[in-house]
Amino acid sequence: LTLGWAGGAAWAVGRDLSPAPLAGAVEIGRGTPLLAGAGRLVLVGGPGVVAARLAPRPAGRVEASVLLDDAAERPFATYLACVDRLPEVGGARGYAALERKRPWLEAPRAPGDEDRLSVTLYPIREGPPVRPLVVERWPAGARAAVVLADHADRTEPAALRAVLFGDSDPRAEGGRGAGLLGRGLAVTRSFFVRPGPGTLEDPETARLASWLVGLGSEVALHSITDRRDDRAAVRAGLAAAAPYRPGTWIDHEPYVNCEAISAEGAGAAGPYAIHDLLAGGGIRWVWAAGDVGGFARVELVDLFAAAPPGRASPVLYPLPSDPRLWVFQSSFFYAPPAELAAALSDAALDRLERGGGLFVGHTYLGAGPGATRQPEARRRLLVRAAAGGRLVIDPALDEALARLAARVARGTLASLTWSEAGDRLRALGAVEVAYRADGAAEVVNHGDAPLRDLTVSLPGRGLELWVDGVPVAGRDQPGGRTAFWFDLPAGGRRVIRASRLLAPVALLALGEPGRAP
Repeated sequence: LTLGWAGGAAWAVGRDLSPAPLAGAVEIGRGTPLLAGAGRLVLVGGPGVVAARLAPRPAGRVEASVLLDDAAERPFATYLACVDRLPEVGGARGYAALERKRPWLEAPRAPGDEDRLSVTLYPIREGPPVRPLVVERWPAGARAAVVLADHADRTEPAALRAVLFGDSDPRAEGGRGAGLLGRGLAVTRSFFVRPGPGTLEDPETARLASWLVGLGSEVALHSITDRRDDRAAVRAGLAAAAPYRPGTWIDHEPYVNCEAISAEGAGAAGPYAIHDLLAGGGIRWVWAAGDVGGFARVELVDLFAAAPPGRASPVLYPLPSDPRLWVFQSSFFYAPPAELAAALSDAALDRLERGGGLFVGHTYLGAGPGATRQPEARRRLLVRAAAGGRLVIDPALDEALARLAARVARGTLASLTWSEAGDRLRALGAVEVAYRADGAAEVVNHGDAPLRDLTVSLPGRGLELWVDGVPVAGRDQPGGRTAFWFDLPAGGRRVIRASRLLAPVALLALGEPGRAP
């Protein structure tokens, strides 16, 4: 659906969630609200908007193309072949020939399937400033989110315990003050289901998995074993892992493990087509098996800003062959601990927060010295030897975790599991803001998932705010905005009003419908 209108002074909410003059083409996708205006017309997106392309045109016009579907917003691809063995030469040179994929451009529809979107074009009166509500991504006023999607390769229980709680001594379990869990941070930690030490069938590893779940983190699956698994093995592995209620699947070595979703797992038939088993076993999320920033360096990549403003920068999308499963992207984050700590600098975190962004790190937190042979991989271990045969977390990395924890404590950053972040972004797609003639706005949840601490913001400071007639406190945000939050149940709605010094503030002063302003 393409709309165009004249009026001058075009503006739009970009992927950084800030309204700004529309100086060039902007493309938004899932997780970013559609909100744009020019002159005395404002376009507001509702449910079903997969993407939108906004661009200024000559003579003070603006053009908005709103999409029900877009192949650029679902860039799923599978490897060309599942090979029998990895190359003899490791590193980027050895794997370069394997990093070729076939894009899945198709998204089949069956008879009776329906795609539906809703947008509203509001005419507004001359005079009052436009104060549109922006639905933000993260809970309780957090400006950005960090997710660590950890891979199970070379897991050793002692090393994993040291990264989670600071020390490999079992007495450190549940301790506070060091390590990921000890600092109150979350992680999506994948495991092999079997065989042997470091997998979920190992009692010591299983105890750590229970700590993860109990402290609010997520147990995910890194395939079933580190070898090729057929449908029967996947079915049995899902049953064995069921007590941990895994919702996320991260492919392991998809070049050789044919059941990987990015190999043959997404296919329609065959011994390694497993997408139906995953969906039936409670899995909701699968990894894209690719990193948006490549492998050359580690940095705090904001997935919403991984592409230029005029190009798609998808973070999540439905699996084309089975939309019960959704695919998520990540950014490579595997380096010596000092480099990881430097990438988690205050300056990098400030940039992530300014953009309202999301970092999903592809990490290897639990790798241990006993299972790590290659010199370069040993340089990247996140633990150090300590007295009594113990392992402790590298102090530079632990200091970086402390920086994350401090931001979480003051409310500017959210530390989430992938399931929390992904489920929230999906639920936001069902939220609509509707403006009323009396100057109020209604925030409506058309979906079946509740949103806790839903954050919205609007221009201005020093505002008095009400949600369903109850006063709420706002928090000053960068750019002269005020944010506040409330719970929005499935199928629920909230009425938002604002004023300054007892004078009503119209969020949008609506003109007469059906007439050009």
